[in-house]
Amino acid sequence: SQHIGEMSFLQHSRCECRPKKDRTKPEKKSVRGKGKGQKRKRKKSRFKSWSVHCEPCSERRKHLFVQDPQTCKCSCKNTDSRCKARQLELNERTCRCDKPRR
Repeated sequence: SQHIGEMSFLQHSRCECRPKKDRTKPEKKSVRGKGKGQKRKRKKSRFKSWSVHCEPCSERRKHLFVQDPQTCKCSCKNTDSRCKARQLELNERTCRCDKPRR
């Protein structure tokens, strides 16, 4: 590189853009199983709405229901079409797919 001189940007064509080299990410600690007598850590709830606090769905099987945070209404996670795909009917009271009544 003896003949390095100043060039205007338009004349210069020797450099090429290239992607950054991948940086090595620090490895995470291995997740070990719970030892005897150790409690599980609770999962942090994703959506905490501080403005509106709804009473939880009072049904026994809460995992079958989903709650609208704006209206606090509980509705079924299962849909009628999902049940019909399995040749079942949606029981809206229990939110379960039941065998059709004859």
